[in-house]
Amino acid sequence: MRINNIPVRTWNRLKVNDVEVDVSLPKSLLEYTEVVPKEVDSIVGKGIGHLADISIRTGLGKEFDDLISDSNHKVSGYVVSENTDVKKPLYQTFEIGDEKKALNILDYTVEENGNLTVIQTIKEKNDMPATYLMQNKLRVAKNATLTIVQVQMLSDKKTFLNDFGAHLCEGGSLNLIQIVLGGKESYYGLFTELEGPESKVEASVAYTMSGSSKLDMNYVANHHGKNTESNFNVSGVLKDRAYKLFKGTLDFHKGCSGANGAELENVLLTDDTIINKTVPLILCDEEDVSGAHGATIGKLREDLLVYMKSRGIDEKEAYRIMERAQIDAVANKIDDKKTREEITEYLDRIL
Repeated sequence: MRINNIPVRTWNRLKVNDVEVDVSLPKSLLEYTEVVPKEVDSIVGKGIGHLADISIRTGLGKEFDDLISDSNHKVSGYVVSENTDVKKPLYQTFEIGDEKKALNILDYTVEENGNLTVIQTIKEKNDMPATYLMQNKLRVAKNATLTIVQVQMLSDKKTFLNDFGAHLCEGGSLNLIQIVLGGKESYYGLFTELEGPESKVEASVAYTMSGSSKLDMNYVANHHGKNTESNFNVSGVLKDRAYKLFKGTLDFHKGCSGANGAELENVLLTDDTIINKTVPLILCDEEDVSGAHGATIGKLREDLLVYMKSRGIDEKEAYRIMERAQIDAVANKIDDKKTREEITEYLDRIL
């Protein structure tokens, strides 16, 4: 199966157009625990209403979506009614145990003027080899807001395929915060249709990869509506023999005048044996738009190391401090003290 397909292909020899994975469908869904606010309707399947029949494209791509769609596994659906501001987060904890393969399919609908925050934590009960598949499909109605916080804390024995797709109506807003703290192989995808005017998506991602771990990311903002906005901010640390590929696409379609998109990447390299690849892509079929990409990639500056050494901090500790800062910068965007403390405790163990 080929996943994380780049919208417009480049030279095959670069090996960035897509990635091939050998994965089959788990026989059953992974049981998970959750705390659902009373204002949220928990249902089987996707929500009903004017958004229910909208087809949702996802970041990992058609082959993965077809695999999930053909599975006949039940979808866990969550619906927020119009004019409903859900004050408390919807907490979900996915803990992989003895399953060699596990799966969850989730669907969220936030109706007009609604607001919802979802906090997903992916953990494990043991460090035995396993593959976990997760798909989230998001429907955000007019002037509604959906925030997804996702924290992944897996060992170097786990493979994680993490698929997102979103459809945003007029004035709809999606805020995605992802913290990646482990995993042997991690594949992250996001495809957002900015269909309605003045809709907005912001994705903030932080990661730390070590050993021979692999992280492959494919984030796409499809601008259709006027004055739409997209922001992808990705920062992380690569150590040892780790591999990371980030593909970020801003696609401005005809008619999306006034649209703005930006990609910013910050990568700290600690060793000469890592592999870091970045594919910033801006596609444009409309004149009155703004798209930008910026990247800061490399080791710590020599003058910074000299300064820190003068304060009694050796080079190894300096990198550890900066690694922690990369994660904290994104984790501090999480408006939930319990989740921030859990991230801090986990970082204390692994760093």
